[in-house]
Amino acid sequence: MAAVLLIAGAGAGLYFAGDRVSEQLHLWLASSGGGDLAAVPQPRTATPSADPSALTEMPALATTAGATPESWPDLSPADLLAQTAALGERSLKDTAFDQPPWRRFARPFTAPEGRPRLGLLVTGLGIDRAVTAAAIAGLPPDVSLSFDPYAADLADWIAAARAFGHEALVDLPLQSKDKHALGASGLLIGLNADETARRIGAITDSAPSVLGFAGAGGDALLLDDTAAGMVTDEIARLGLAFIDASGEPMSLALPAAKQSDLAAARGDVILDARPSRTAITERLAAAAEVAQEQGRALAVARATPVTITVLADWLRRLDDRGPVPAPASALLQR
Repeated sequence: MAAVLLIAGAGAGLYFAGDRVSEQLHLWLASSGGGDLAAVPQPRTATPSADPSALTEMPALATTAGATPESWPDLSPADLLAQTAALGERSLKDTAFDQPPWRRFARPFTAPEGRPRLGLLVTGLGIDRAVTAAAIAGLPPDVSLSFDPYAADLADWIAAARAFGHEALVDLPLQSKDKHALGASGLLIGLNADETARRIGAITDSAPSVLGFAGAGGDALLLDDTAAGMVTDEIARLGLAFIDASGEPMSLALPAAKQSDLAAARGDVILDARPSRTAITERLAAAAEVAQEQGRALAVARATPVTITVLADWLRRLDDRGPVPAPASALLQR
């Protein structure tokens, strides 16, 4: 049931293999002439849900001139879950109930002998329904997906992701140097331990069946040893994992995680620091090189149309000489 990206001339569209899930999901580069496009469509959260049969009745847009990301089907989690009968054994099952959540809700994975691992994580999902549906239904299940904690229907998006075989995480909003708004559950330098725990708990309660958190921002908070320690202590107490996606080279996340006995990993390569097709492709190649040299690497990107199309295309072209795509949980360390 793996997703592939088909390119016709300058057009690109995600297609699905399977008995029922067999139509195109979207087109991104139809009119770009193969150039770099970094524009991201505005989130579509208020429009009516598409018909539940949309996954099997999508129009063939691969050669439609002028198609844009706004052409993507606006699907809800229920629309995706309605199609899961066609997925057979792809749906992710929980492991033993006596395991901590970071083990219980992880996707099982075993790397072939001698092959390096390349973990893949897409964050920021759930706000734009079409982009989220594309990631869930269009990317291979070994790509891990992390959801915005303020997304509508958060629990249902997580259920849909797991039904399509993806392990799920939830974004943890952390104070950044750019001081962007974090929302009511955002974690700031200077919060005490009780308030830190309350905010983390509020997110956890709204996000069932996740294996842990992916840091959203954090290039400020993760430089503060007290704040980083409080965050990792609380996540460890809950039995969850933490992935540092900040891209901050001086981040204290891993040292703090070790002190807290927390299962954690750090993004080795941020794929979309420059959000263009060429730049993301180059960063994927760099991530593969890191994996080949070190035996493992974790690549992280936020969910945008260009990220999803480039990632799907790159994975389709990956052969057995490259690293093995792996869920983010396969890169966790304690």
